Amino acid sequence: MRFAVGMVLVNASHSALNMFGIDKTLPDRMVTRVKKLRKAGVSYPYVAPQAWRYWWRKTLVEHFDWEPSPMFREEKQVFTAANPVKYPDDDVFGYMKTFNKENGGLSVTRISPLKNTPLVSLFPDRASVVLDEGYASRHEGDAVPYSQEFYSTILKGAFSLELDSVGKYFMLNKAGFRNLLKVEALEENLEKRKKKSNRTVSEKFLDEIKDEYEAIVSEAEKMGAEIKEREIVMPVEVRKKRAGDVIRALRYISGGAKQTQYLTDLTPKFVIMAMFEGGINPFIDEIVYEEEGKIKFDSETLIFRIIEFKHLLNPSKLFIGKDKGFMKNWDEKLKEVKDFLVTSGEIEVEVATVGKAIDEFAELVEDYYITN
Repeated sequence: MRFAVGMVLVNASHSALNMFGIDKTLPDRMVTRVKKLRKAGVSYPYVAPQAWRYWWRKTLVEHFDWEPSPMFREEKQVFTAANPVKYPDDDVFGYMKTFNKENGGLSVTRISPLKNTPLVSLFPDRASVVLDEGYASRHEGDAVPYSQEFYSTILKGAFSLELDSVGKYFMLNKAGFRNLLKVEALEENLEKRKKKSNRTVSEKFLDEIKDEYEAIVSEAEKMGAEIKEREIVMPVEVRKKRAGDVIRALRYISGGAKQTQYLTDLTPKFVIMAMFEGGINPFIDEIVYEEEGKIKFDSETLIFRIIEFKHLLNPSKLFIGKDKGFMKNWDEKLKEVKDFLVTSGEIEVEVATVGKAIDEFAELVEDYYITN
């Protein structure tokens, strides 16, 4: 199994991207807090992983013409169309859909090939969070006071894209691998229930499930997919494009709360990316960190990690992208990483702008589908 993994830094110089909401512990309930997590007794602002995923998905729709899967609501459940053939975001971001409980109660689920961490501040809240006090005064009468937190920090996040799963859908009786529901599976489940409770199911419901499955298969056939008994594999060009788009979208990500007041550029200012066998991501921790109010880049740790896992690095190439104006004092350390790995590790290292590094890494990801 091959994975495209990476780490990104976002320069959130004045931001309130993902809010916790009103602080209800205060009597006036007029203070809006940012989300924070605690580590070793210290709080750090963060952006929830689902918020980052939402921006990522939205960027794919806006910049890469992805047709988004429609949303449906049934009682307390919200779900997408669960059609990864037609909708690339169902394919890449996964889904869960439960069919009417009165008619079988089976679910289809797809484990997301794209996994990501939260975006976590490198600075603790005591060094990065500010309480902004304001007044709503455009109405008649006394101004209404309100307060909200925002922060100035560097956000760090990491991701992993499981390349073999993109464009491949299973029909197995196993959690996470029943991506599509065949009517035979439903009938088998209903037969078991009937023996236990003597409950039946309407023919209309079975016909609806059958029609839905057959429509998905028909569309896959038209697109040139390989249809197997328990698996559907999309054409190489489809899988290649979807995976490449996901990586390239990193260049254009936008979104976030409070943009009217704290306009923030969400595009990464620093990235490290590579392809590994197995699913590890050695870039998540310790390579970039805060120390005494400064953000440090640990070139020795990065070199150690690459050498430690070079037997899983496939192909043997590391991509590093840095914005020209971001952390100018890192340039010499990046040169050290490249010189050491090329000389002693027989590993190719591309140090470039963020845009060039992302584009070249996306091309490498696309090549995987052609050569495998």
